Amino acid sequence: MFSFLQTIGQDCWQASELMTVAGEGFPAAVVESHPALTTYALLLCLLYFLIFVENSFIAILISYRSMFNKLALEDTLANQNLTYAINNTALLCIPTLGLTLYFLNFSPLNFIFILAALAVYTLIHIGLFYLVGWLKYCPEMMRTLSVCDRIYLIVFTTISLVLLLVTRFTAPMSVATVRIVLLALFSVVFVVLIIRSFKIFRENNYSILFWFLYLCTLEVLPLGLLICVLTRI
Repeated sequence: MFSFLQTIGQDCWQASELMTVAGEGFPAAVVESHPALTTYALLLCLLYFLIFVENSFIAILISYRSMFNKLALEDTLANQNLTYAINNTALLCIPTLGLTLYFLNFSPLNFIFILAALAVYTLIHIGLFYLVGWLKYCPEMMRTLSVCDRIYLIVFTTISLVLLLVTRFTAPMSVATVRIVLLALFSVVFVVLIIRSFKIFRENNYSILFWFLYLCTLEVLPLGLLICVLTRI
């Protein structure tokens, strides 16, 4: 297992080069290769998974069940153990998505920097949800929307991981084909998330303008900034 993770680490860091995320005039900075860092990061993720393995499987099943089922989502929100499992599994999705983005060449950055970008995005995203809930006196609704985000993240990550493993070890599809499939999958999941958030706002008697501001500030803008970082736009 350690040699397998070390191989992945060397693959992630081999000939890696990081350019600063900025416009013209900023020079590229070559990152010294440290495959051990990636290996240790993967080992920590594996240890985290082993600790919460039962919660992770439960969260995956609940996420697929709650994605389109309103009653299942309400049951999940009412059960603290289930939301706890979803939160833990969503954290594990960060390094999993990092590996997926790297191996499918979605980003020119190496695994550690992809992981850092996703982690910062997650922290900012969570902070914005708490801030908006406090400012608008709607913490329960924002909690519901935050759990929905994590549910869709788990669904997207698990499907992405399956596609990555299939492409990596059996290669029935080209990487380009898998990238197109993942982009289509992400578009579908994001549209479903938008529809779900709109229904939640209407059920809580909030205006369409508030929903539109939420969508731009907490969903589209942070995601757009993350994409800019990962693609060095």
